[in-house]
Amino acid sequence: MNSASEKFISLIFDKRLDEARALLRAHRGALTGDELPRLFGVEEALRAKIGQLGPGPSEQRRTLAGAYTAAHWLREQNYWDEAQAIYLDVVKRSLEMNEAFFLNDARLSRAVCLKNLGRMNEYELAKAEVPPGTTCLIDWVIWRVEDL
Repeated sequence: MNSASEKFISLIFDKRLDEARALLRAHRGALTGDELPRLFGVEEALRAKIGQLGPGPSEQRRTLAGAYTAAHWLREQNYWDEAQAIYLDVVKRSLEMNEAFFLNDARLSRAVCLKNLGRMNEYELAKAEVPPGTTCLIDWVIWRVEDL
């Protein structure tokens, strides 16, 4: 395993979440000043992992859960750009699979990431896709789409 991105994705899919979170914290701790944390290559690492899992229904559900979990931990550690990209993938996969479990939470979480990146046009478009009344737990606060 060559990169922090590959290791992070592997830890997520192995359900070693504390180690995945520690890896992000350590990576983030190496930054200086007001640098936005970035984990380059995480989307590619996720695609590679998904390719290894296969196309079956149970593998696709595992893919969806793993991608959502990766995006969640990236968002929690302020890796906004990587998180929003993976949340977008979760939305697309959810729609393709006709699977609602992660769909609106991923939409709302992606909008939060875009807002934090200052990408307001994209934020407004993403927010418009979230049904009224949708809630999401962020930093131990339950947010409604109307609160954003």
